Amino acid sequence: MRIAILSDIHANPDALAAVLADIAQRDVAATVQLGDVVGYNTRPRETLALLREHAISGVRGNHDLMAIGRLPPDQCGPVGRKAIRWTRKVLTDADCDYLASLPDELRLAGGVLCTHSALGDPGVRLHARAQFEEETKVLLHFDGDLRVCCTGHTHTPQVVEVGPAGVVRRPAAPEVALDPTAFCFINPGSVGQPRDGDERASYAIFDPEGHHVWFHRVAYDVRRIARDNARRGIKLGPRPATTRSLISRLFDPVP
Repeated sequence: MRIAILSDIHANPDALAAVLADIAQRDVAATVQLGDVVGYNTRPRETLALLREHAISGVRGNHDLMAIGRLPPDQCGPVGRKAIRWTRKVLTDADCDYLASLPDELRLAGGVLCTHSALGDPGVRLHARAQFEEETKVLLHFDGDLRVCCTGHTHTPQVVEVGPAGVVRRPAAPEVALDPTAFCFINPGSVGQPRDGDERASYAIFDPEGHHVWFHRVAYDVRRIARDNARRGIKLGPRPATTRSLISRLFDPVP
């Protein structure tokens, strides 16, 4: 059963609609999202409506928790904080109830766990090899049957495998054959705000039985959401690849 994995939609319904249209053309049995469905962009209600319309299950991220007042809005920069303040003003009670109803983690068949970032911490950024090794220990202590963790938050698509010797590697994409003896982290990148130098929406398809992951990029009208943001006083600007993601692409190839 192939699963589409989305993350970090960030109130961008145009990107989400483009991704859902792409998924509809592929052999996918279910779709899950890894949190941060709101924040940064200024169309949260339309985004939430699409998720409800398509009955997409998932977890909540740090921006979702900030939007409903369950985390302080200090986990992002000034523009992100401004967007959260704007978002709080436009969300309805039903929208807030929906975000509050999302769990911190979601278990799927086949030893798969979905989280926004690390288990119990939606704000930490997993990037160093030692972090992935430590998180593997935490997850296996949490549930010894787990084999895969689907995690977002960094907005950069990649697979990280922690093998029996504790070595972390990042295989290249667009198709990755997972090591069945390793513990694997799958990050699908960001639907609504990629940060790896490619402005197209990013998502992944995972086959837990065949141990394969496919990464996909979908084009949409990026300028439209930027115009909507500007009209509402939010200017995000371009999101080039970060220094860390550029280094990762040089030394640890990612899709």
